[in-house]
Amino acid sequence: MKYKLTTLLAILAGALTTAHAQLKVEIEIKRHYYLRYEPLLATVKVTNLAGRDVLLEDGESPWFGFTITQGGPANLISPRNTDYHLEPLEIKIGETLKRQVDLTQLYPISEFGPYKITANIYAKELNKYFGSNSARIEITEGHVLWQQMVGVPDTMRNAGATHRVTLLTAPGLDHQYLYCRIEDPEASTVFGTHRIGHLIDNTQPQMAFDATNTLHVLQLLGPKMYQLTQIGVNGEFIAQTGYEAPKYKPVLKRDAAGGISVRGATRIATPEPASPDAPPAPKLSDRPPGLTRAK
Repeated sequence: MKYKLTTLLAILAGALTTAHAQLKVEIEIKRHYYLRYEPLLATVKVTNLAGRDVLLEDGESPWFGFTITQGGPANLISPRNTDYHLEPLEIKIGETLKRQVDLTQLYPISEFGPYKITANIYAKELNKYFGSNSARIEITEGHVLWQQMVGVPDTMRNAGATHRVTLLTAPGLDHQYLYCRIEDPEASTVFGTHRIGHLIDNTQPQMAFDATNTLHVLQLLGPKMYQLTQIGVNGEFIAQTGYEAPKYKPVLKRDAAGGISVRGATRIATPEPASPDAPPAPKLSDRPPGLTRAK
C-alpha cells in the first residue's frame, strides 16, 4: 500500500512539475505489441536542467522507478520486489544520463491487454518527483505454429525435466515475426521468449533438435538468404547464423553423432543482429541500477 501511494504521488507530482521541470525525464519503448514473457526493453533518459549539480538519492521512495498501469489508472502493477534501495548518483549540470532495463524482469507484465508505463525520478534535495512521458504497449499472444515436448539431458541444468518448445508468429510493424518460447508447463516456468526473425509470406521454417535437444530453426529471410537460430533447452539464446543458397533450398540434416548442419547453403555473416530484443540480463530480484552517462 505504501508503494502504491508513493507511486500515485509520483504521478501527480510529475504532472505538476512538467511545465517547470528541473529534471527532464524521457522514456522510449520501441514497439507497441509484445508477446507474453518477451523481454520488454525501456530506455530512460534524465537531463539536468536545474542549473546546478543534483544528487539523486533515495528518500521517502527510491529515486528511480516506474509507474505501470494495466487497462486503467486504478489497476496499478506492483514491482516484483518492493523493498529495494539504489546507490546515490550525481547528475552534473546540463548532463544527460541514460539507462536501459527489461521491465519484465522487474514487474509481472504478463496479462493480456494494454499497459501505460511512466518512468519516475525522485530528487530528494529538490523535494520533487519528475515523471516522463507515457509509453503505451499491449501484451498479446501469437499464433502457435509448432510445438514439441523434449527432455532435458542429465548433464544440463534442470536435468530430467520435460520442457515445451513452441514456435509462434505475431505481427510487427512491417513483418510477421517468428518467436520461440521455452517453458516447463508442470512448474509453470517460462525460461525465455525470443523474437528470432521476420517471416516471408507463405514460407515455413524448418526445425530440428540436436543431441542436447537444442532447437535449430532455419528460415527464409529474403531472396536466397536464410537464417539459422539455435536456442537451448533451458531457454538460452545461443546463436544466429546467416546462409546463402543461390541454387537450391537448404535443409537441416542430423548426423550420426546427433549434430545438426545446414546442407545446400554457404555460411555468411549474420544478416540480423542476434536476439535483437535480448535484455541486459538482470535477475528477477534486481532493480534498475544507476543510470549510465549518455555519450
